[in-house]
Formats: sequence, structure tokens, C-alpha cells
Amino acid sequence: MFFKSIFSRLFFTVTTIIVIVVTIVSLVMALFMYNYTVNRQIQTISELSETVELMTGAMQIQENDNRTRQAFGYQLEVWSKVVHADIIIVNLDGDITEKSTNSVDSVPQEMLDFVLSGDTIKKTGDFNGAYDEKVMTVGIPVYFNGNIVGGMFFNSMVPRMKRTFADLQLQLLSACLISMAVACILVYLESRKLSRPINRINSVARDIAAGNFGGRVRVDSMDEIGQLAASFNFMADSIEDLENQRSSFVSDVSHELRTPMTSITGFVQSILDGTIPEEKREYYLKIVLDESKRLTKLVNDMLDMSRMSSDKYQLTIEAFDLNELVRVAIVGLYSKIEEHNLDISFNGDGEYDDSFDEEFDEPEDEPLMVIADKDSIKRVLINIIDNAIKFSYPNTVIGINTWVADKKAHVSIGNFGIGIDGADLSNVFNRFYKTDRSRGKERSGAGLGLSLVKNILTLHKQSIWVESVKAKEGADVKYTKFTFTLELA
Repeated sequence: MFFKSIFSRLFFTVTTIIVIVVTIVSLVMALFMYNYTVNRQIQTISELSETVELMTGAMQIQENDNRTRQAFGYQLEVWSKVVHADIIIVNLDGDITEKSTNSVDSVPQEMLDFVLSGDTIKKTGDFNGAYDEKVMTVGIPVYFNGNIVGGMFFNSMVPRMKRTFADLQLQLLSACLISMAVACILVYLESRKLSRPINRINSVARDIAAGNFGGRVRVDSMDEIGQLAASFNFMADSIEDLENQRSSFVSDVSHELRTPMTSITGFVQSILDGTIPEEKREYYLKIVLDESKRLTKLVNDMLDMSRMSSDKYQLTIEAFDLNELVRVAIVGLYSKIEEHNLDISFNGDGEYDDSFDEEFDEPEDEPLMVIADKDSIKRVLINIIDNAIKFSYPNTVIGINTWVADKKAHVSIGNFGIGIDGADLSNVFNRFYKTDRSRGKERSGAGLGLSLVKNILTLHKQSIWVESVKAKEGADVKYTKFTFTLELA
């Protein structure tokens, strides 16, 4: 159970690696220090042996001088303390001529033969039982005038060398233990630091899976974990937005479907049970027909919205005359224009006209060729113009302009009416959104038209925006204008 968390695995793994590395380093350093201690002792003896050799050679000349012998014996004791080793000098017969210790009476024959033959020897033992503890013996031949005249032996106490080595090893071990403790603490803190945000992400993910979309992960760093937390928060925001849209979509669809279905059911039931008189049945049947058409349009729009959200939706791109398509859209809505007592001002001569002139302008014959899905753009034009008709004041003009700017074709459709408040401008393209629901005089729409328009232009990788400004100073009239772009042919 302990190793199931990232923190425990990370802490255990890194700690194990640290212990193994420190152990290996300690063993290697211990071996290195032991060899260094021994080699340093041998090097010190070798350096001193040259001086001893000179003094021994001098003794060959003045062998009967007692004062020289006493001085040499005293010097051996000094050198013995310097190198921490007993010094024994022998002649060619194997007799000890000088020594710095009284515990040695003779030199092992095998060592003596080896040194007097001209070789250097290093051996560990008790030196023929002269010592109770092991000693490291270094034997070196003594030369005088190019000839071997004897040998010198340096006996270093192995326990003393081991104590020196043990002191160094204890210091190394203390340093390693302190380093290991500090490293383990740092690993623990870093492991907690790495695992804590992951645990928070896991906790918030569970909350989101349970339906609580309000939780977020606090971002404390800009490393990979911090970037993961930021990406997770972005994903959570997107999921929350999608859930809100889904809830709103279900609610709005239910409301929009319920209204026409309730009307249809009520009127048909009243006709069947005779509540509605014979002479009024045709009137109410027309209402039922209108509600059925509205219901059909709503369902079709929702299907189109769903289809456009799919990656499989394909546009049929072709070149066509945008001005001609605008005329076709106007003709298709002519009956509604007449019904609302409106006029159309269409300026399709390639120049942008942003005036609020209410006089009707005859469209020019100059074509404006664009590349797009013709049927989809026709639907865009019809939806925007139809929307302008619904929200125009009677006896006003709907202004339509086409022009070229920034290497793109532009279309604007504006109308005089109650307008759109600033708070609604950023929401008019959302699904089922209706501006000013309480005062809107036109309630037949479901709020999908402009959303469809936005989706179509997004599929074309084009832009659309809306502006709503006062038409006259002090008047409760606004000029609301929708503008979108298309690629030139």
C-alpha cells in the first residue's frame, strides 16, 4: 500500500539511489584512504632512507668513533619518531649495528637475504616474534661506493596505521551520514512538492466526475507540474462551459419545443371537442400550421447546428456574384418586407455607404465575385435580413452595402429599431440567445438564426461583428448593423 503513491515510490527510489551511491563512494574512499595511508608511509620511509643510507655510509668510514655512533643512534630515534617506525641497521653478516628499539634482536633470515641481494622488500608480520602486534616491514639495501654494505629495516605498527585510517574513515562516514540525511530531507520535501499538486488534480478530477465543476487547482509554479495544473484548469473551465451550455441547451430546447406543441395540442383538442366554433376553425388551423412550421424550422436548425459541429460537414466552395445573391435573398423576403412597411436600400456598386439615408437606392449591375459555399452564404443573408425585418420600426429602411476592403469582400446589413444594448452585443451569436426578451416584439424565433450564421462564417474562416448606435441624438432609435467578410474570387 505504501508504494502505490507517487510520493512513496519517488521518495523510496531516490533515497535508495542515494544510499547505494553513498555506500559505494564510502567503500571506494575507504579503500583509497587505506592505500593512501600505506603508500604515504612507504613514501615517507623511502625519502628518509636516503638520509639513513648516507649516515650509514659515513659510519663505514668512522666505525671506531664512539661519539659518531652515539650521534647516529640518537638520530635514528628522532627519525623513528618522525616516520612512526622502528629503524634497524644490519651489516653484510646480518648483525644489527644500530637500532631505534630494544625489542628487536635479530632480522628474519629470508628478509635479510632478500635485502642483501639488492632488492627492496615490503612484508607484514611479527618480525620473528619481536612484536606482539603485526608490523609492516620495509627493507631497503644500503649502498656505499656502489657496493651493498648492509640493509635497513623500518617496522611500522599496523594497529597505529589502522587507527589513523579509522580516524579518517570515521570523518568520512560522518560526512557521508550528514550528507545522506540532508539529501533525504531534500528528497522528501521535493517529493511532497511534486506529489501535492498531482493529488490536488486527482481530487478536483474526482469532483468534476461527480458533477461538481467549480473546483480548480492552484498553480504554484511554472514548471511541467504547474503547466499541467494550468492545462487542467483550462480543461475544467471548458467542461464547465460545455456543461452550462448543455444545460442551457436542454432547457431552451425544452422551452422552445413546449410552446408550439402546447399550442398545437390545445387548438387541435379544442377543434375536436367543439369548443372552437365552426366559423373560427380555419383561423385556428392556420395558427396550428404556423406553429407546425415553426416547430419544423426549429428542429431543422438544431439538426443543422449539430451537423456543422461535426468534422464530416463539408462546404461546397464555388465562385459566384455576391451582389446577385443579395438580390435573390431580398426577393425571397419581399413579402415580409411589404408586410412590415419597410424599404430596402442596397448599394452594390463596390463602394461602402454608411449613411442613414432612408431613400431607396436602385442596385447597380456591377458584380462582386467571391469564393464560398453559395447556399450557406444565401442562408446567412436571409437570416440576417429576416432578423433586421423583425426588429425594424415600421416605415424605415433596411440598408445593405457590399464593398471591398483589405483584400476581402464585406457585406453589411443594418436596420432602424430598438437596437441592441452593449451587454447583449457579445451574446447575440450564442444559441437560443434573444436580446431584450421582456420587450422584444418578435417572439417567433428560437434564437438559433444568428448562431447558425456565426457557425457558417466560422467554417468559411471569416469574421462577423455587430454594431448598434443611436441613429439620431435624443431619439429612441438605434441603427443596428451586422457586417461579415468573404474571400474574393
